[in-house]
Amino acid sequence: RRLILFVFAIVSMLAITACHNPRHDTYEIDFYEGTDIAISSDKDTTSLRVAIATVISPRESFVFYQEMFTALGEHLGRRVEFKQRNTYEEVNELLAQNQVDMAFVCSGAYIQGADHMELMFVPVVDGQPYYRGYVIANKNSDIYHFEDFKGRSFTFSDPMCFTGNLFVDMRLQQIGVLPEEFFGEIIYSLSHDLSIQMVSRNVIEGAAVNGLIFEYMAMYHPDYVENLKIIEKTPKGGIPPVVNSLLMSRDLREEIQHFFTDMHNYDNTRMILEKILIDRFILVGDTLYDDLRKTNDMLWQ
Repeated sequence: RRLILFVFAIVSMLAITACHNPRHDTYEIDFYEGTDIAISSDKDTTSLRVAIATVISPRESFVFYQEMFTALGEHLGRRVEFKQRNTYEEVNELLAQNQVDMAFVCSGAYIQGADHMELMFVPVVDGQPYYRGYVIANKNSDIYHFEDFKGRSFTFSDPMCFTGNLFVDMRLQQIGVLPEEFFGEIIYSLSHDLSIQMVSRNVIEGAAVNGLIFEYMAMYHPDYVENLKIIEKTPKGGIPPVVNSLLMSRDLREEIQHFFTDMHNYDNTRMILEKILIDRFILVGDTLYDDLRKTNDMLWQ
């Protein structure tokens, strides 16, 4: 299936239309349609609506999230409606319109949509609630520094994503140039793992990707990253959080928090965490995202 999707991506590149400024070679590729899946629980018909953007994790890990929410549904005695969307903007809109109760979002989407969502809990990976973004190129290319991407093709994952877009915007702001002026062409893949594969196969010359997903691919599919080199890493920032709608009841919020922060203590749920390389979930304060918020504010000055 992945090979078919990748071939489709290449074919799509020949027919896609320009976005942003039509004078520049900037494109957006829409690989998938949104998906709604009901995860049943026999105990009750009350629904818990959960959203996740396809950008946030490799496609194959979707099954692990299904396992996670099956366990949550059984714990709560609720039917879980799992809504998968292409972009963080779509997920943020679902939260703003109270069409979902909770969501997995990226740090950039949380910062930009904080007025209509509430920080619920965060994952801990390798012992800390932080992560980095990687700027990557094919290891056989003549690209060794960030400045070497000038005039080259480059792929972002999502406009709201810190590691998959905003960090590069900040780097270019330091240089004093706009992305469409610096790169030869820009493509939005809407998926970190697709960005990784596109660079690995020399379809695109560079990409900005989530370091957590890069390491996931290195663990489960080392052949996908063996042709890549990391040109630059972002500073550490607050890890992508799980958030809830502002209309979620306090009792339900606390019960869900208890379930997730306790997952690592039980064999059946700890195995789910291990599959997606998460140590555990913890409760944190909003200050975890202060540095990323400052970066975002700088870009909008």
